[in-house]
Amino acid sequence: MDEQALFRAHVATARADVEAALEASRAAGRAFDGVVFHAGTDHLFHDDDQHVPFRPVFHFARFAPQPGPHHLLVVEPGKTPRLVRVVPRDFWYEPPATIDHPFMDVLDVEDVGSADEAQKAVGARSTFAYVGNDASVAAALGIAETAVQPDELMHALDWRRGFKTDYEVACVRRAAERSAPGFAAVRAGFEAGASERELHAAYLAATEMLENDCPYGTIIGYDTHAAVLHYQSKVIAKPAPGRVLLIDAGAVFQGYASDVTRTWMRPGGHAAFGELIDGIDALELELLERCTPGQSYIELHRAAHRRVAELLGGIGVLKVSADEALEKKLTLPFFPHGLGHHLGLQVHDVGGRQAGPDGSIHEPPPDFPSLRTTRPVEAGHVLTIEPGLYFIPMLLEPVRNGDDSGAVDWALVDELTPYGGIRIEDDVHVTADGPVNLTRSLIPGHR
Repeated sequence: MDEQALFRAHVATARADVEAALEASRAAGRAFDGVVFHAGTDHLFHDDDQHVPFRPVFHFARFAPQPGPHHLLVVEPGKTPRLVRVVPRDFWYEPPATIDHPFMDVLDVEDVGSADEAQKAVGARSTFAYVGNDASVAAALGIAETAVQPDELMHALDWRRGFKTDYEVACVRRAAERSAPGFAAVRAGFEAGASERELHAAYLAATEMLENDCPYGTIIGYDTHAAVLHYQSKVIAKPAPGRVLLIDAGAVFQGYASDVTRTWMRPGGHAAFGELIDGIDALELELLERCTPGQSYIELHRAAHRRVAELLGGIGVLKVSADEALEKKLTLPFFPHGLGHHLGLQVHDVGGRQAGPDGSIHEPPPDFPSLRTTRPVEAGHVLTIEPGLYFIPMLLEPVRNGDDSGAVDWALVDELTPYGGIRIEDDVHVTADGPVNLTRSLIPGHR
């Protein structure tokens, strides 16, 4: 299928999703004739004249990957979606980039010179709902405050974004393709002993991105920095000793993100830590293969904890059985985050904890409160699978000083703590025929 046909089919699905959400809202007692999606208003840093880096409202971006703020998109049942683009004449800032994308042929597009002109072009829409980040724009269109992102509509829109079209899956894959040279450059730099700051620069250069182009701040950390889950500092100094490197990074294509993590260890490192990297890598691939329609994501997470218990027992860190370790929650300090999340226009995509389009929530179990995804796996989902295993002193200290201290070989923990931690992550597309790993063939594992 060519790109225009792929996008045309995608827009047809997105329109059907909006119409279904409007019907769900109507059934819940909130009737609207359509939706005005706003790309968003840009903002300044507090008491400054510098702009906060802008990202479009994601429900808008699903229809049009048009850079820049202020654009308005009108979606009304039975009509071609109408995009009013704001393309100002300005010598202080360049206008929004012209992109090569079929939305110009699929949507009804009109260009204007300012946000005010866009609002005038759309006109009064008092019977519509507004989806965006600026209630004043809704008011200018005659839309009531109660119709700004109404829950009855948003719950249904968020739920349906969990099911990716072929176009959206292709965009995630293209984002991964864009990030692949960056991972290769960082791997080469790691082997050459480059600093975290140098590795970050190499990633940006290889992917041809600026920092604001990244879907999230890249995580590139040596040794103990690998045990800081959202480490951002990227020190200038050369690594000392630089035994282990963790990189968690992504790229964007037409608004859609990839999200991949790799952990590498230099030859000659602690054999037990090498076994753990092998084990987490194998676990990640095993769990990814279990991402089939109907699978419980919560049970996948539980399976990950059992395997972490077995891995820690296998190298001697835990001196009790996996069953006892799980009963006493001894894996939680070593694996404190969730197994993964939905992925798409947002890195942590919406709807991961929804139980249905009505907005009911499937709460994570009490022992795993950090789970971002609790809804069952279904065909069309794009997910990350990212088990981890870390040596984080602040999390291990209560165990060391608690009643279960004897269940852990603390001498071995102290040997492994300088190695930081391990996380392995790939992006998976769930289909009726089974899971498709979108990233592993592009970004090799640690071996």
